[in-house]
Amino acid sequence: MVSGIFRRLGGIKLTAEPTLRYIWVRLRAIYFIRIRRKLRTLDSADAVKSNTSHNMKSIYWANNRMHLLLYPLAVVETLRPDARILVVGPRNENDLYTLVGLGFHLENITGLDLISYSPHITLGDMHSIPFPDATFDAVVCGWTLSYSTNPQRAADELARVAKPGGMIAVGVEYSTLTPDDEKSLIGYQVQEFDRIGRRVNSTADLKALFASRLGTVYFEHDAPNRRSHTSAGLIPDVSNVALVFGLTSAGASAA
Repeated sequence: MVSGIFRRLGGIKLTAEPTLRYIWVRLRAIYFIRIRRKLRTLDSADAVKSNTSHNMKSIYWANNRMHLLLYPLAVVETLRPDARILVVGPRNENDLYTLVGLGFHLENITGLDLISYSPHITLGDMHSIPFPDATFDAVVCGWTLSYSTNPQRAADELARVAKPGGMIAVGVEYSTLTPDDEKSLIGYQVQEFDRIGRRVNSTADLKALFASRLGTVYFEHDAPNRRSHTSAGLIPDVSNVALVFGLTSAGASAA
């Protein structure tokens, strides 16, 4: 009930305002994690070893980078307010409530993550998504492929659970960091280059992952400023790569 009041008080979508949304998301995280003790985690053979510990550092924290995916997604006229949307790797509820602020219905929005405390986020692995084929009108995967050692398998799963003609919104941080740079900056390696070979770092890389299902591209942002964290330190305005596109109605990619 309180959630409904917050979402639509007097016809105003309060979750569209970032500061109010962050407060709401943080309060809910504190309630479910510290009071209700609902925090759960899941291991994945295809996730980088540091995945859970790295993301737990930011479980109460949110930023605006998902706007790069969610805002373009929200203005494509074929995606209705009652669309079923899967958000992969949200970490907390901020992405879900951002979509609510953009006019989508919370009851049709599902999160999926290896970390969950929320009743809106299913505990699960993007490399083996626990939903049937063609379930969702749109699938959002923001800043999560970077934690995969098998991004092709993850991409195939994202396409599998999207409906024919459905939409995919996927993004990654642009980075030129080497394994040694990562260890120097944060004390450990985030991406396991010995397993993945090279990072997904451009819209061309994203398109290649979905090549057999790539339809109309609605939005493409290929990190035009090429700003990356460096061995000298982290920067506040790092560039990001984003792609929002429709799927063809052809058969899903082979897993």
